[in-house]
Order: sequence, then structure tokens, then C-alpha cells
Amino acid sequence: MKPEDMTPAGSDDPRWDELVENFRTLDQDAPREPSAQEREQQLRKLFNTGPGALPGPRDYQPQDDQEDGGEQFIPEEPPALGSGNPLVNLAWTAAVGGPVGLLLCVILFRSAPTFVYIGLAIAAVLGTAYLLLRLPTERDPGDDGARV
Repeated sequence: MKPEDMTPAGSDDPRWDELVENFRTLDQDAPREPSAQEREQQLRKLFNTGPGALPGPRDYQPQDDQEDGGEQFIPEEPPALGSGNPLVNLAWTAAVGGPVGLLLCVILFRSAPTFVYIGLAIAAVLGTAYLLLRLPTERDPGDDGARV
């Protein structure tokens, strides 16, 4: 818009003209919003504690792997599921399957015979007991716990 377009045509009130002129001068003197680069410089000045300031966690740059020979850690292939001790697999099935079977029987099959409920409860208790008894009783002194 041109300044000629901003002047009202034929205003008769001098007070109104004075108010409009005051607003124009206020608008010219108003501070402008700093740009992104200026704001970044202001923030760096604000948070920089001196020439020896340490970089923050967001300034981290990973180093090249070439310094340590370029070798990366490759974990060994895990054994296939179910290839372990069959008795342990059976104990896990009983320890988890017993309570799940009890829950399903109570919800879906209320008229199940009593021996089914007793059998599932005994299976859950025996499976849990076997797994607990297989836990190591003492620590290996050479184990640092780094391997799961």
C-alpha cells in the first residue's frame, strides 16, 4: 500500500487525523521480531559460560569406528526355541498353562469335573516348584553379570 492510499479522503475531524498520525509514528518505532539466526546468537550468548564452555549432550558427535579397528560387535546366534532341556520346557508349560487352564475352565467350562481343576492346580504348583528348585543357589565368583 502506498502512503497516499492510507490517508482518508476528506476527513473533517482534526483530532482523528492527529490520532492516525500518532499511530503511524508508533508503528515505525516499534521493535521488530528477531530472525532465527539472531535469536540463535542471542541464546548462545546467554547460555555460553565462557571460552572454555563444555558442549552439551545435544552437541555430541559419534566418533568413527575406524579408530578401534573397524570391528563391530556381532552377537552369537541364539539357540532355537524348544531345543533346551525337555523337562524345563514341560515345567514352563505347566507353570504357565496351569493357571491359564484354570481361568479358562472357570470362565468357559464351569461344569468341568473336579479332577480337571485339581490336576491343573497341581500342574501349576509342580511346574513352578521345579523351576524354582533349578535356580542356582550360589553365585559364580567369575561372573560379572554382563551376560543375560
